[in-house]
Amino acid sequence: MAAGDRCEFCTTRPREEVAVARWHAPDPDDRERLTLWLCSRHMERMSKAGTRGWPHEGWLHKIGWW
Repeated sequence: MAAGDRCEFCTTRPREEVAVARWHAPDPDDRERLTLWLCSRHMERMSKAGTRGWPHEGWLHKIGWW
């Protein structure tokens, strides 16, 4: 499947490409900056989590790189 055909976290069609910061809980200063295709459901989950991050498979994710 080509990039953009599905959400990064599920098989739903993505709503938009979003800038996301990703890090492991023990070291929040070591962040990866990514752009991911997200569906409405996962965008909402990350938005609600705010700066504390939305946990998924050992990583924390938040919308925005700052």
